[in-house]
Amino acid sequence: MRSIHGVLSAALSALVLLLLVCDTAFCASRYDTLLGTRSGKQKLTELARIEENRALNTERLVPYAHDPNPLVRLRCAEVLGRIGDQAGVPLLAELSKDQNEDVAKTAIFSLGLVGGKDSVEPLKYALKKRGKNIKVGVLEALSMTGEPEAAEPIISYLSNFSTALRVAAAVSLSRLDDSTAVSACGTAIFDPDPKVLAGVAYTLGRCEDKSHENHVLDLLENENTAVKMRAVEALGRMKSKKAIDPLFVMTGGQDRMVALKAAEALVRIGDKRCARALVELLSSTDPYMQTIALLGLEKIDEDDTFEAILPLLDSKSLMVRLAALRAAGVTGEDQSRERLLAVYRSGTPIERMTALEALSLAGDKQDLPLFVSALTGGEDPLVREGAATALGTWHKEKDLYKENEEGNRPIDALFGAIGGDDWVVASIAAESIGKIAEKETIDDLVRLYPRSSERVDSERKLAVLGAIVAIGERKTVREESVPSLLKFLNEASRDPDPRIGQAAVQASKQFKGSLKAQPSGQWPRGDLPWGEPALPMGERKIRITTGRGDIEITLYGDDAPNMVQSIITLAKRGFYKDLTFHRVVPGFVIQGGCPRGDGWGDAGYFLRSQFNLHRYERGTVGMAHSGKDTPGSQFFITHTPQQHLNGRYTVIGRVTSGMEIVDVIERGDTFDIIVVK
Repeated sequence: MRSIHGVLSAALSALVLLLLVCDTAFCASRYDTLLGTRSGKQKLTELARIEENRALNTERLVPYAHDPNPLVRLRCAEVLGRIGDQAGVPLLAELSKDQNEDVAKTAIFSLGLVGGKDSVEPLKYALKKRGKNIKVGVLEALSMTGEPEAAEPIISYLSNFSTALRVAAAVSLSRLDDSTAVSACGTAIFDPDPKVLAGVAYTLGRCEDKSHENHVLDLLENENTAVKMRAVEALGRMKSKKAIDPLFVMTGGQDRMVALKAAEALVRIGDKRCARALVELLSSTDPYMQTIALLGLEKIDEDDTFEAILPLLDSKSLMVRLAALRAAGVTGEDQSRERLLAVYRSGTPIERMTALEALSLAGDKQDLPLFVSALTGGEDPLVREGAATALGTWHKEKDLYKENEEGNRPIDALFGAIGGDDWVVASIAAESIGKIAEKETIDDLVRLYPRSSERVDSERKLAVLGAIVAIGERKTVREESVPSLLKFLNEASRDPDPRIGQAAVQASKQFKGSLKAQPSGQWPRGDLPWGEPALPMGERKIRITTGRGDIEITLYGDDAPNMVQSIITLAKRGFYKDLTFHRVVPGFVIQGGCPRGDGWGDAGYFLRSQFNLHRYERGTVGMAHSGKDTPGSQFFITHTPQQHLNGRYTVIGRVTSGMEIVDVIERGDTFDIIVVK
């Protein structure tokens, strides 16, 4: 018989071993066995290169789809989905039948990413033949295809005995632009399960259909927080005037996120009664609530709200002050002008930028020379951005074509900025021209269209194309000008940046052209600082340090290795030190990582999107982008679940500690990222 001492010793040894194993398991990659062999690492390297190059060669991938190791097959399915080529559907259809559930789930998700009619049939097959765990993903994937044929099989699962499948069906219908989704959800709104009710309310809100308004109103009384939140959101999107009074009551509720969503709903509804309710919310001590209320008062534009807004111009919160500037410009007009000018003269660059935007909303003609001088006078880029935006929101187009005392026209300042030294100012100037210019200016836009292949000029190109479309929507373009315009758009459709080709094709449709995007040459996305595409690396830990406290994050190095490698590399270089959270949408996300501080900047390269099976729940970390394969250094963290982001923005991690800090981060807060493990 063993002694007590021996038993304790053995137990302690086992505990230490267990802790070591757990610690190792936390950071270990599921691909470690493959990475540990020469042939396994070679396969993963080859798949990473194929994913990075985005050029599909199905023959090259067939061996990986048939590999005896399920992890190789899984990576093959990921690669096919991320490339997004219809030619990969047959291989994905085969992989969706894989006996390994993880492989099948990944292949099904990838079929949704690829989309199109060809993806629907294998997904329907999986819905009939696979088990519940896989069917949940099939329903989402069907909705991701965007095909009308996807609606019927999804709807049939609203009455399934499985709660998980009913929830999946309800949420999936939100992605389909299909009127039958609304009527189907109308019958499911009496489901006894709160998870289903939350999903149904979510979809009804996304569809913005008021036919079930009364039933959604009843959900405000539900005891489940998720149901309440989705009902609140839905009523806001429905612009339900019946909901104004109960929503205002809910802004004082105990659950902060529900309260914020109730205020947001009042903003969406946006009538005079909402304005009175929002004025009441200005007295809140919560900067998030005050910010939402100010944004709403700006939108509703009731003159008698100015006096209530005025004190918040002196708020200690930068986020509140910026929102108050814009709201004051709209509601105060002449009364607000001197305050706005004072901020422009002595504020920080971001305050000066916002003051210019607010002055434009106030609409005093004597401020036009100020906008021109700010745009052309070598000011801070943020200030110039504000001036370009201000001219684009000017209420009388004819004023922009008149010369001032110096002989300058505001419209000429905007055109000059398009060819200027700052690509962001140039892009905003082009967007502004699209909002206010005459049809004759299209020729000038074509002339200023950048002919270089520099990565940063892509944004100028997109802005110019967008301006041409915007002008064409507002003005009738001369018939004799159309042939040369279509010739220009045909040239643009061959740009190496696929976003530009797609924008040119869409623009041509407006002028009755028929083009096809045919990118030529290499897309200049910038070089990855670490060279080769990153291989799976398991979970990694980082810490975001802020003046309000720390946020601990676990990164998914197996599921988004390039993006995780980028965050780690930039953090170690000190890239993130003293950057700001430049975007905070209360109840939605906080976003940071822009070196310019305006949301346009990055680290000098685009990363390939690495969409994966992780979902946007509260505290999910994702990568911001301006189109597929354009993530850079900017990341965001969600305040609440955001199903509509699934499969559209790459999930890179989750908050494991410090959500209470995420919930109070404000616009302008600085941070740094420290690599922990």
